[in-house]
Amino acid sequence: MKKHAYLIMAHDKREQLQKLLTLLDDVRNDIYLHVDKHAQGDWSIDSFRLQASKLYLIERKNVFWADYTQTDTELRLLEAACRQGVYAYYHLLSGSDLPLKTQDEIHNFFNNSGKLFIGIVPHEVYYSVRRVRFYHPFTKTRIYRNCKTLKIINRLLEYVQCAFGVNRLKGQDIHIYDGWQWFSITNDFARYVLEKKGWIIKHFKYTIASDELVMQTLAYNHPVFSSQLYDITDLRNGSQRYIDWQRGTPYLWGQDKFTDTDILLKSSYMFARKFNEQIHPDIVNQIFNYLTRNEQ
Repeated sequence: MKKHAYLIMAHDKREQLQKLLTLLDDVRNDIYLHVDKHAQGDWSIDSFRLQASKLYLIERKNVFWADYTQTDTELRLLEAACRQGVYAYYHLLSGSDLPLKTQDEIHNFFNNSGKLFIGIVPHEVYYSVRRVRFYHPFTKTRIYRNCKTLKIINRLLEYVQCAFGVNRLKGQDIHIYDGWQWFSITNDFARYVLEKKGWIIKHFKYTIASDELVMQTLAYNHPVFSSQLYDITDLRNGSQRYIDWQRGTPYLWGQDKFTDTDILLKSSYMFARKFNEQIHPDIVNQIFNYLTRNEQ
């Protein structure tokens, strides 16, 4: 039996997370969960209801938007899974994601593919390069995301570093590639990423949104793994995540009560984000009920 590991980063909406865990609950899956340290309430392992999957909670830490703590959490989840065993696939999801297919469909799709599912923009752009080239010390705070003053200061600091010849990529024969954080990767690539952990810390700490760069950069610069990428022409298809960046940042599914559920369930993608049960409970319940019926 080819087992899969689900790596989940959650920060709130506990009941919605329980629905996600229920949909992943399968003897073929182990689940590794990180809950943001900021989250209030009972997030102990005994508070979750699972019947078939094994659930592992890793040490809770504070995670900040666009900060290296995102990448650090990904790596800690990967490490926990790789210590536990060998999995055919490692799927990174957020607590705001949902599967769109049954576990039979998901396992059949990935097991018959053997590809890497990483949403990637397959050309280097300076916006991505400068995020790595220079140090960005202000991301480790919750106000950075919406603080224009900090972002202006950060940009000015880039000019200062440029004037003094700062370049963290100097001497590196590597290109920086951008894409989506959420992935489904094979065991070989997962362990290659962990082998590069020291290099990742050196070059991607103090980087803006390193979680959107690390997997893409390591995969696309590698002669073998680059050829294993499922689709480099389409971020949705390449990652098998239905994320709508045209209608939002990203779009919150359920705003269109008449079409969103139909669009998602008729799509070919394995997973989707972003959902918020507190704002749009109907679509979460509709997908949950549909998949639960089909699983049975």
